[in-house]
Amino acid sequence: MVSSSCQNSYLWAGMGWVIIDALDTMMLMNLTTEVARARTWIETSLNWDQDKEVSLFETTIRMLGGLLSAHYLSGNDDLYLEKAVDLADRLLGGFESPTGIPYASVNLKKRQGVKSHGDGGSSTTAEVSTVQLEFKYLAKLTGETLYWEKVEKVMEVLEGINPQDGLVPIFVSPDTAQYTTQEIRLGSRGDSYYGTSSVNFNLY
Repeated sequence: MVSSSCQNSYLWAGMGWVIIDALDTMMLMNLTTEVARARTWIETSLNWDQDKEVSLFETTIRMLGGLLSAHYLSGNDDLYLEKAVDLADRLLGGFESPTGIPYASVNLKKRQGVKSHGDGGSSTTAEVSTVQLEFKYLAKLTGETLYWEKVEKVMEVLEGINPQDGLVPIFVSPDTAQYTTQEIRLGSRGDSYYGTSSVNFNLY
């Protein structure tokens, strides 16, 4: 008999990972009843104020991105934008490192970044360079330049390390802005660095 226990950030009460991640798909499929139920849940039960660590990357692309997609596809429903702003303001704590490179995780209640518990505390290069789209789009929608500045700083720091032949290792230290390994991949932990560095919007 095999038994074990685990902690899964996607199952925390009140955070609605699957609901928000799937919301834009439900809208595109015209599942109006399901969308209405999801919107009601988001309005009445969504709870970011939890003393737990979440992946800054996963929360940005799935939760923040999901809310921003829903805002667009709904014809600019203010509810989704309000929830996105609340979440983004909490996530910004993850960028408060000595270099501007975000920590791997963030405590949403405390609004504090948390170093990776593995990988020597380093952050994943692909992850820190893949949160620009959501924050820059939020800056465009709100006119709040801080969202833009935080994620643009990440790219400036990474570009300042002078990657050899445009290739970068897969782990970077948020404390020193130095790569902490010599391993280079075009797959996991490295892939999306090469596709997001040119994300840009005109704010005005």
